[in-house]
Amino acid sequence: MLDKRAMLVKTATELFAQGGYTAVGIDRIIADAGIAKMTMYKYFKSKSDLILEVLTQRDLFFRASLMAYVDQQASAPEKIRALFVWHEQWFRRKDFNGCMFINAAAEFHDRKNPAHKISALHKQLIIDYIASLLAETQGARAPRLAAQIGMLLDGAIDAAHIAGNPDAAMQAWEVAQGLLDRA
Repeated sequence: MLDKRAMLVKTATELFAQGGYTAVGIDRIIADAGIAKMTMYKYFKSKSDLILEVLTQRDLFFRASLMAYVDQQASAPEKIRALFVWHEQWFRRKDFNGCMFINAAAEFHDRKNPAHKISALHKQLIIDYIASLLAETQGARAPRLAAQIGMLLDGAIDAAHIAGNPDAAMQAWEVAQGLLDRA
């Protein structure tokens, strides 16, 4: 059983993913988590602090899951393809509601906003990871190619979420293959 803090974060994560950060109020989170308002404020001084914790935890979970899947592959090309396969599997889940980081950056568009900063950091960490996968085979081209692959993945996330296209990841993979073949 989750402790009250963990229950708050879990509930907030689910609600923010479904309804957005600004649209979901504290009262809804508290009610759905089944805790008292005082308990909420014992752990988080504000809704903004809760949002930051949700994004921090989501980043850790997302990257750990993605890396564990990708790192099972033997070669760099297989690992790059696995990035897209992992995303396709995510897009087909019933709880897929788009990217919490893309959504946070859209809602908190000021780049100085802490939620926007965490979102940008998450995206950069993904690109850095992709660059590390490409470093051996692509050398100095790895950072630029990683950024391009990151854009393809973000585009696939948006296509899956906005247009309801669960095949978007593998369609993006086809484009990524062309980038890798030209390298």
